[in-house]
Amino acid sequence: MFEAITNDEAEPDSRAVINLVFTSDRRLRTLNQTFRRKDAATDVLSFNLDTSKEPSSTFGEIYISVPTADRQAAAYGASRSEEYLRLVCHGLLHLFGYDHTRRADAIEMKRREQLYLAMAMEG
Repeated sequence: MFEAITNDEAEPDSRAVINLVFTSDRRLRTLNQTFRRKDAATDVLSFNLDTSKEPSSTFGEIYISVPTADRQAAAYGASRSEEYLRLVCHGLLHLFGYDHTRRADAIEMKRREQLYLAMAMEG
């Protein structure tokens, strides 16, 4: 799935790093408050960091709240790994410019997310 997303969405010849950080509700709440002015925990946050195509650059970071992901997996009847895949996919799409603030954008982002998750489940 990661390769499919980056092949489809990244600039050609891009070789930058994406950091994946698994952390706590408290950390996600702090990040959410600091960068989005929302005083609440969330499941995943993405941050674009560097636009360089150099292999040593960091394109972005994805933060996932482990406790929230675990609660959501139970609530959705999904395995932990399925929920983590969904959150990583969601975070990657944000790094590549997708958003869900407007309805049309949310529909497109969800469509892409479902496409990549289906690919991951097949392969």
